[in-house]
Amino acid sequence: MQNYFPEILESNDPQKKEITIFHLLTMTSGLQIGNFQGSKNWVKYILEQPIIHRPGSTFQYNSGDSHLLSAIIQKISGISTASFAEKYLFHSLGINKYTWLKDPQGVNGGGFSISLYLEDMVKLGLLFLNEGQFNSSQILSSNWLHQATRPYNQVKKTNEGTYGYGYQLWTYENNHSNTPNDYYYANGIFGQYIFIVPKLNIMAVVKSHLQKEQQSAPRIFFEERAIKKLAG
Repeated sequence: MQNYFPEILESNDPQKKEITIFHLLTMTSGLQIGNFQGSKNWVKYILEQPIIHRPGSTFQYNSGDSHLLSAIIQKISGISTASFAEKYLFHSLGINKYTWLKDPQGVNGGGFSISLYLEDMVKLGLLFLNEGQFNSSQILSSNWLHQATRPYNQVKKTNEGTYGYGYQLWTYENNHSNTPNDYYYANGIFGQYIFIVPKLNIMAVVKSHLQKEQQSAPRIFFEERAIKKLAG
């Protein structure tokens, strides 16, 4: 990551030089979580946070990791992350209207800040369900999707299954063998979800505005009702 943020070279913490894009994708950078939204320079604030876990060793949900990914896209492409998404993804899916907030330096929010219409969330869900294809065109690499939806980190284990985390996506693996109801999902604030169940060939989208203690309700309902009924 030091290739994209030269200021890391000036850091007194040599472990920061070990952080890679893979660590950012899997939320294992080891950087301390901080309220960067309240700062005047989000990227600078995130990079200045101390290392509390060796990079790659520990999963911790940190929107700062995602925001650094957005900053990297802008640095490499020379255009905003939103413009990059329009050029290589949104136009192909027919997504024409959205809102995507920027930080004070003009970097689109990486871990939040984007709002899509429900029908456009459905398009993204279909893209993932069909392994990167949309209207018979290969928009995303199927190999990349397989990598992105692997559980690189175990987040929570229950008697029924194991929740994990891939590339900015949550995963669920049933502990019982020969069951078709493993799934992965995108999870946004206030209970926004895109669920994908590959073996059952189903996809579901939820757009809601729930309070913090209720935001897991759509996932629980989806898991208890939809998946078990279809798989049973």
